[in-house]
Amino acid sequence: MEGRLIVAPKHQAPRGTRDLLPDETGLWRRAERAALGVLERYGYGEIRTPAFEDYELFARTSGESSDVVQKEMYRFTDLGERDLALRPEFTAGVMRAYLEHGLGGRARVHRLWSMGPVFRYGRPQKGRYRQFSQINCELIGSAAPGADVEMIMLFVDLYEAWGFRDLTVLVNSVGQPASRRAYGERLRGWLAPVRDRLSPDSQQRLVTNPLRVLDTKDEGDRALFVEIGGMPRLLDELDDADRAHWDAVLAGLSTAGIRCEIDHGLVRGGRYDGLVEMLGGPATPGVGFAIGLDRALLVLQERGLTAENPEGVHLVAMDATRAAATALARELRREFVVETDVEGRGFGAQMKAAGRSGARFLVILGEEEAHRGEVVLKDSKTATQETLARTELAGTLRARMLGTGEPR
Repeated sequence: MEGRLIVAPKHQAPRGTRDLLPDETGLWRRAERAALGVLERYGYGEIRTPAFEDYELFARTSGESSDVVQKEMYRFTDLGERDLALRPEFTAGVMRAYLEHGLGGRARVHRLWSMGPVFRYGRPQKGRYRQFSQINCELIGSAAPGADVEMIMLFVDLYEAWGFRDLTVLVNSVGQPASRRAYGERLRGWLAPVRDRLSPDSQQRLVTNPLRVLDTKDEGDRALFVEIGGMPRLLDELDDADRAHWDAVLAGLSTAGIRCEIDHGLVRGGRYDGLVEMLGGPATPGVGFAIGLDRALLVLQERGLTAENPEGVHLVAMDATRAAATALARELRREFVVETDVEGRGFGAQMKAAGRSGARFLVILGEEEAHRGEVVLKDSKTATQETLARTELAGTLRARMLGTGEPR
């Protein structure tokens, strides 16, 4: 409107967070329902852990020198002077709960999943937020190659449930600690001639955790890798046991029809066999993954995926039938999506609202029909109108939605 002053609201969502409005949450629910179906068919059970834990838990499991701990953790002291942090990932909390509740004594293998918000302080950009959502899956208790294969199959099947096709999975093996230590020394030797040209972060990682140098996002570092060439490969350092495990995983994925490519720069593996021990528990193998829902859904939206809109019902009443319409709306809502007027508006205003609602079915409860125990049903999909007994309404709606055409 010309001359209208628009003032920004006093309070806005914190930088790096966002509101998901009803026209967006429908897509999220669709993706979450699809994921839940896959997880249930794989036999995974949901575990819900607190959104914050002791800071030490994350520092120990992620490593004091990691970027997550050093730069990205939302750390705070509460009113009881406890040192806490918002979870930057799920696995640490899941392992804490696994130990605290003695799950290892209840069964040898546990399949667990979690879904919800995680928090990391980083530079906000498209698809990346400081509060974001993850689906997290863990298989705890088995060191067998089949556990790795199942994790990767589950990972692929989740994406396929969202509509992704012809996927190729990048894989690598980081082996056991002895293999990683040997490879770390080779990396240090390989990068020694250009060490002073690496970014400060990579120089520090070369001392504390050389494998993480390959995970750098610094373009200058990546250019150096290409410049010097001949990057050593971790697979060349695997001992006989690690090699047998790796070969079994590749064979299992091939049998399952999962297409893979080896990425020698991939150094953050899905296995964490020493994590439970690190937290004070017995030696317990584990493997898992996390999927960032925000970025996955961004790609889906770009590909045209939309929210599922159930075939709704819009109920229109007259002045004399409003009470009956309220009762009918509650009855139908036990099974169907139903919209109805709550403001006592006239028939014309209700009909306009029905047209804007996008509901497939229009149910009119007129005075004469109500006296006869009938309603008028309009179906926009078939462009038909009929008068039928109120007792037949639910069955007729059900049949139309199922496509049978006849009440059941």
